[in-house]
Amino acid sequence: MRTVTTNENENGTEDLVERASSVGGTPPGMSASDVRTRSELARHLGRDVYPADREALLARLREEAAPDHLVDLVAGLPTDGFDYESVQQLARALGLGTEDHRT
Repeated sequence: MRTVTTNENENGTEDLVERASSVGGTPPGMSASDVRTRSELARHLGRDVYPADREALLARLREEAAPDHLVDLVAGLPTDGFDYESVQQLARALGLGTEDHRT
């Protein structure tokens, strides 16, 4: 998001000044809801849980008294024993948007 304001310069005329704003922005490829959900998952799961399958993720969420909506979301994952390596990989599997890579 960018904000355009005017500043009076040394000649007494106004210059347009464009400023980038970091408030309210979300990474490309993600909605605000995706960001919140991924952040909540990361906070309740921690980094040391990975690699982890569905059952290990559910156990950690319950240990951490995570909100029911997170437990329900992870409970919807397949029961195939697949190990998730990171919150980013977990977010993709849950159908959340993930950050587009910058070039």
